[in-house]
Amino acid sequence: MRQVLRVFPDYTADPVWCSEGMVDLDELSISDRLRRDLREWARDWEDQLGRDFRIKERDRYEAWRRHGRLLSRDLARELGPEIEVRYEV
Repeated sequence: MRQVLRVFPDYTADPVWCSEGMVDLDELSISDRLRRDLREWARDWEDQLGRDFRIKERDRYEAWRRHGRLLSRDLARELGPEIEVRYEV
């Protein structure tokens, strides 16, 4: 059975999760570029929604969602076929 990783943001956390909880991106065998981009993507979510969880700019939010899908594909490609990556936004 393949390991499953899920990509979604949460406050002050790396945006990759397994069944046991958050995955530290520094522990994954991925490029520095992808690690940085995933963390920036998660911070952008925090900036967009704020503490009240309200989408302020719909177009910006939709662009953020599309970017997350691309990052999830990059993550799956870098981790290889033995790990399933699910994008859950």
